[in-house]
Amino acid sequence: MTDITNTIVFPIVRRDFILDALQSLRLTTPPNYQTIVVDQTIPDAEFEEQLRGQCDVHIKMRKNMGFSQGTNIGWRFAIGTDTEYIADLRQHSDIWVRPGFELAPPTEFITTCNDDVVFVWNGWWAGIIESFRRYDTAVCVNPMSPKEPGWGYGEEGFRYHLTFEESIYPENILRLIHEKNGQMIDGITCWCSVFKREPLLDKVGMFDERFWPGGAEDYDICGRIYQAKLRMLATSLSWCWHWWGKSKDDPGGLDMALPPAREYWCKLNEIWPVKFDIWGRDPETQEPLPRDSEVVVMPF
Repeated sequence: MTDITNTIVFPIVRRDFILDALQSLRLTTPPNYQTIVVDQTIPDAEFEEQLRGQCDVHIKMRKNMGFSQGTNIGWRFAIGTDTEYIADLRQHSDIWVRPGFELAPPTEFITTCNDDVVFVWNGWWAGIIESFRRYDTAVCVNPMSPKEPGWGYGEEGFRYHLTFEESIYPENILRLIHEKNGQMIDGITCWCSVFKREPLLDKVGMFDERFWPGGAEDYDICGRIYQAKLRMLATSLSWCWHWWGKSKDDPGGLDMALPPAREYWCKLNEIWPVKFDIWGRDPETQEPLPRDSEVVVMPF
């Protein structure tokens, strides 16, 4: 058996993408990973039976905790060192573990993945590892997608390098790799983000759970990574299809959790200098601009 090196956490609020994501992951990825689904959908016995046939751990929440906290729940469960937190989690969820499965010790990589991702090429994981090899200061690497937002090109809407139907053919992905020539882009959104566990936890920290239900938490963690003098990048050596924007819809999601002080929160400039800039520098010292407050973990 291949040693488990990666824990992939899927926080979900809808049921119609995750099975394809998990199935395509299994078909294209070396068996060096374990999957945790943090399920924030309305109870559905048939769906949950199908889901448990595809994942290793199923954490069924009783409230929708949002993307940031949902991801952190899966990560903290996988790491397993905070027994008090896990005991509290068990009071607010139902946890199923695949029979005969044991979570690997804290893995080298820890990944967050949206449910609207389809793994279309079996070289995607090798491209992630090669990118970490080339950039030793990288704490996080994203694949690119044949469909991506046009704002990086100064355009409205999306740019389609390939359609979904085209992207399932490996020769088309290889053409994109050749055309992009190993291009790396600083500053990313966390739709499929592979983190090195130790520098993430030791120097950066997990997602700030005030960003709820989703939005800006990825810019915040990116800023903190640069503040720690590390890098977060997207790589053209790895490609996955991302539908974009679907995973934030919640047609089947649970009611939103409303613990004390929870509100819709997407306020980068309350904790970062005005006009938040991932690459912002102090004009005198050229040091990364400081973040004003601690990373916040919300109650269940």
